[in-house]
Amino acid sequence: MSKQRIKDIAIQHFNRLGYEGTKMAQIAEEAGIRKQSLAYHYPTKKALLLELYEEVVQEEQQFVKDFFLQANELPLEQQLYNFLLEHKNRFLTHPNVAFMYILSFITPLEVHDFVLAQYRTYLGTLKAELAAVFAKHENIRLNPEEATVAYVTLLDGLDVQLVYETRQSYEHALTIAWNVFWTGIRR
Repeated sequence: MSKQRIKDIAIQHFNRLGYEGTKMAQIAEEAGIRKQSLAYHYPTKKALLLELYEEVVQEEQQFVKDFFLQANELPLEQQLYNFLLEHKNRFLTHPNVAFMYILSFITPLEVHDFVLAQYRTYLGTLKAELAAVFAKHENIRLNPEEATVAYVTLLDGLDVQLVYETRQSYEHALTIAWNVFWTGIRR
């Protein structure tokens, strides 16, 4: 049994059952190992969650960097809008991404400080990439920091739709909010 298989199963459990509802015995059973074997790799549920969350945050930081590097030649509007679409698609199709966002919104007290610190590192990467993108464009009326704050605020509001609502509510909110955002920042 590989550690990756254990992690994949654990993320499914955390996403479906939450932190409190996830049981190490159930993860071990689904992985086809004894609970003692799971404890060899992860002595506690908290240890498992901490390792998973840190890895997922690092993956998402790399995704953000890669996305904006590859989208560099696109017009600003298309880069930003495509990121919102890809962000939604990743949340819906990659359990790791859903895990990161759900846990950042619904954080168990036991891991609150760690999750908050990790999520802030992700936000730092996102903001740095966005500020660099905005700095290259003169067709916006805000400075790069202001434009970054506005965009991250838009993204946060849309994330609420993904975590608490549905894909359709995300798409509906995106249609409305994108128009307001883009009209508000462009010259």
